[in-house]
Amino acid sequence: MTDNLGSKTKLGLKAVVFMIMTSCLGIRWITVAGGLGPSAIFFWIIAALFFFVPLALIVIELSLNYKDNGGVYLWVKEGIGNKSGFYTAWFYWINNVFYYPGLLTFIAVNLAYLIGDHSLATNPHFVVVVVIIFFWGAVFFNIAGIHLIAKITTLSGLMNFRLGLFVIIAGVYYILYHGDSVTHYHWKAFLPQKDLFHSLSSVTMLMLALAGVEMIPTMSRSIDNPDKNLIKAIIIGGALLVSLYIIGTITINFIMTPKELSKTSGLVESLYAIVAKLHWPEWMAKFIIISLVIVEFGGLNIWLITSSIMFFQCAEKGILPVWLQKVNVNYVPANALIAQGVLVTVIVLLTQFMPSVNAMYTVLVLMSTIIYFLPFLFLSVAYIRIRKKRYLERQILSDNMAKLMAILTFVSILTAMCLAVIPTEDLTTKFQVFIYELELIGGPIIFVIMAILLYKRKERNLIRQKVL
Repeated sequence: MTDNLGSKTKLGLKAVVFMIMTSCLGIRWITVAGGLGPSAIFFWIIAALFFFVPLALIVIELSLNYKDNGGVYLWVKEGIGNKSGFYTAWFYWINNVFYYPGLLTFIAVNLAYLIGDHSLATNPHFVVVVVIIFFWGAVFFNIAGIHLIAKITTLSGLMNFRLGLFVIIAGVYYILYHGDSVTHYHWKAFLPQKDLFHSLSSVTMLMLALAGVEMIPTMSRSIDNPDKNLIKAIIIGGALLVSLYIIGTITINFIMTPKELSKTSGLVESLYAIVAKLHWPEWMAKFIIISLVIVEFGGLNIWLITSSIMFFQCAEKGILPVWLQKVNVNYVPANALIAQGVLVTVIVLLTQFMPSVNAMYTVLVLMSTIIYFLPFLFLSVAYIRIRKKRYLERQILSDNMAKLMAILTFVSILTAMCLAVIPTEDLTTKFQVFIYELELIGGPIIFVIMAILLYKRKERNLIRQKVL
């Protein structure tokens, strides 16, 4: 397959770093971590050491050896086989189909605060209209090509980085102005204050915040000099990501206590509270909300293009209809993006029947969480198999270290999946617990069955061709 992208339209180091910041960094996780208090720093370090660093090292080594588009799909296919590769691409794509509306619901709530009518944040009709408009906007941006997506994600990545800096600067300003932190820091405060069970739950939550670095190699053929720029971007982006999360968590607790952050109903309210505590003008809060909308829209675009390339463009011929795998002049599976737009629109319209916007958001996010973890299990096994087969000409890890990284990734993901199905404390009735378990266990099972049936379709087609 030849590369039809000119060097002028390829992505440089700066663009790739901002793509990583856009796909991975979520300011809302800083407020969530701040609700845990100083012990969140311990959890950030555990999540980074046992999940992010092992995954990043695996991604770097595999990226050095495989230059084509595909990322996780390509690596799993190489290590375990075509069927596992297809399952990986399917899970990666289908989890995003449910993740997009959840992400856009967050954007709709931000817009309600920006407009000044907070009641719109709980109005399902307003939320649905905003979600549909923004998603179709993202679809057409993606169809226009990777060069336009690069501009959007560079802007959103820059905004995301600045939002992280805002939290840090606000915390430092508060200390300088008031002379003291509202949260008391001492060495015991940095250790887990809860039992082991709750500690592991916290690590799981922060692991989600660090996920996303594996997406960028999916577009490796669109990156200028990927051997150099992709690896540098992962290292630079990863260092910035972990640093901003840790420093941001510390500084946000300078301004607000963990109890205050826990009582706010979301990121926007937390940011409004911070601005109010600092006695800064309200327009600053509105500017932050505009930045959040740009950041989340950029994140939508990068998740949309990478999952689409992985599933529709790279999947084996014969599994999906041919028209879904066709690419346009911009090397983008345009038909597939439009089909996704129709599917997401139907899902969003159906969510209007949920009792509240919060319930709608929760259902969408829960449906995607477990499914998102599944490809990492395939990747861990595939990486070990690839190493055993001696397929890697360029290696940065010893055999023992490679096994350790794969095991750490597999165990951390499996732990996160097991903890995710445990009902949260706010579920008070048996019916609520039943619905929760049905979503988290039943949902993935349905999509596993769908993946098996789709692949069997290809096998049946092959048998028919041999008979004929």
